[in-house]
Amino acid sequence: MKNRYMTITIVLLFIFQFGFVPQAEAFLFHATHRAVAKRIMKQGFSKARMRASARFGKGVYASTKKKTALAEGRGATVIRLKEGKYIRRNSIDLSNPTPAKLKKVSGEQDLRGKVKKGIIDPKLGQKLGKAASERGKIIRYRSARDPKGTNIFVPKNVYRKHPGIVKADRISGGR
Repeated sequence: MKNRYMTITIVLLFIFQFGFVPQAEAFLFHATHRAVAKRIMKQGFSKARMRASARFGKGVYASTKKKTALAEGRGATVIRLKEGKYIRRNSIDLSNPTPAKLKKVSGEQDLRGKVKKGIIDPKLGQKLGKAASERGKIIRYRSARDPKGTNIFVPKNVYRKHPGIVKADRISGGR
């Protein structure tokens, strides 16, 4: 009986001392050149350098795996980003795009030739990106360069309203 009370007391003291074990943090990855990575670490993503010609339009692009980021990115340096709660709460999962999901988000009725092997083509991507931006949503989609990888797109307007949505955490690799 004494051992039981002793064990309960130790467990309660541990909980009060260290708190409950938090959920594991989720990380995203973005590949770029070393100089750009340093700038992102200090100032965040530049809204002026976001390209309108990118698959979903202007915004922040990141991957759920480092390998996918390197395949998609423009450099050998990878920035690890802390994923904010807003992303988990407000994302549209198009990693396995169905016609019903695509029609609901984009309003596009004729989807012939616009999705091949789960990869969304850029013209449909632009419409989806615009719709996500208007609704304050983030898009999760399958990588074109790493079929097993998933990317996320944070529209420029969403990033502007919530600059802490992704926070640069660490730089690795590259020169």
